[in-house]
Amino acid sequence: MAEIRLSASVKRVTSSFTRLFSGKGLINETIKTMSISMVILVVNMATGMLTARLLGPEGRGMLTAMILWPQFLAFAGTFGIHAALLFHMKKSPDEEAELYYSALVLTVIAGVVALIAGYWFIPLWMAEQSQEIIRSGQWFMASTPFILLFFMHNALFRGREEFHLFNRMRYLVPVLSLAAIVLLAGLGQLTPFIAGITYLAPYIPVTLFAMIRAFKLYRPNLGKFRVVARKIMRYGFGSYGIDLLGNLILYIDQIILVTLLAPGPFGLYVVAVSLSRMVNVFSASINMVLFPKASGLENKEAAALSLRIFKISTGIAIICSLVIMLAAPLVIRVLYGSQFVDSIPVFRLLLLEVVIGGAALVLAQSFMAIGKPFIVTITQAIGVVLVIPLLYKLVPIYGPLGAAMALLIPSFIRLIYVIVSFQRKFGAGIRSFLLTGEDIVWVKKALISRKGKVKVSGE
Repeated sequence: MAEIRLSASVKRVTSSFTRLFSGKGLINETIKTMSISMVILVVNMATGMLTARLLGPEGRGMLTAMILWPQFLAFAGTFGIHAALLFHMKKSPDEEAELYYSALVLTVIAGVVALIAGYWFIPLWMAEQSQEIIRSGQWFMASTPFILLFFMHNALFRGREEFHLFNRMRYLVPVLSLAAIVLLAGLGQLTPFIAGITYLAPYIPVTLFAMIRAFKLYRPNLGKFRVVARKIMRYGFGSYGIDLLGNLILYIDQIILVTLLAPGPFGLYVVAVSLSRMVNVFSASINMVLFPKASGLENKEAAALSLRIFKISTGIAIICSLVIMLAAPLVIRVLYGSQFVDSIPVFRLLLLEVVIGGAALVLAQSFMAIGKPFIVTITQAIGVVLVIPLLYKLVPIYGPLGAAMALLIPSFIRLIYVIVSFQRKFGAGIRSFLLTGEDIVWVKKALISRKGKVKVSGE
């Protein structure tokens, strides 16, 4: 009898997991995407740990300085094209081919512009760095067009709700990077420049794979290029501020600190930033699925769904971050070594900043879904406008810890702004932002549903 009960229990657990990962609804796709994100997180942590241990704080700082501008200009050079592609694919599914090829042409143009701008600008901004770092940064700009195309094809597969292809692109890049790092470390050939290649080169084959897949899906169609390109750029420029300002928030600290801190302290800060981003897996995974799902709903339903997911994801992120803060001394010593222990206070503040900033972006998806990206642009602008003077004010006094404080303060203000904007737009009371038992019931219903679909309102 005991064996029969055990067998029945195993079957129930197996059945629950099968339902959870086989559905196509919001909760199912979010959990699958979050699971992949956790794998990517572990891989990135392993890559960061190896490079930090093998290169040391100074070498890690040099590596970041080399790849900083190629990565930033790729994120900042999207011109909102990928967001516009996804949005219009959901609104006009009969125009997918025209939308794809128009977005492809626009993205290639944006990539060339970013490459030229970076090659020219890097020596001006990083004049105080060594010639090795400057020249490496210029060479690495060749990866920027591929990273932009990578983002565009991410949006394509999200718009088609082919999250398996979307997630495959996401994990292949860090897995290839880690494999190269391990091989080079074993051969004793790892230098900051070689490490930079392993971080950026994987975007090329993965992007080419995605393009081949897209070419099989759609026949070349540029007959309506001018009309479709205008449509893409109209929405794209409206949401571009979100990309530009959002990535300024992610990179502005490193862009400024590379001129304010020596490579050693800068390397300590970079490790703290990288490790703190682990909690971002919650909000990032949710946004990847929430935007396309909510874009297909009516405005009130999109707002209700975004609010509910905001409450649930923020609650989970807060609990996880508190546990991680307590374990920080052990985690940093084990992963990076005792030479990075001084980064612990910085890491704790940055972890809190990630939770608050991520919560603001989740709630802001409601405005993206109803075609009002400008609200989100203002949200990001608030962060950038505040963080720059705070960095110059606090870093000379407190060093890397001052940089963490400079990021944390604007995150609080951004979250408050999004909440107030949501209240005004959708008439939500302050109590509606508090997690309730009804929200927990909604999650349970979504988890046990075969398709992961439940009523948005939960009523």
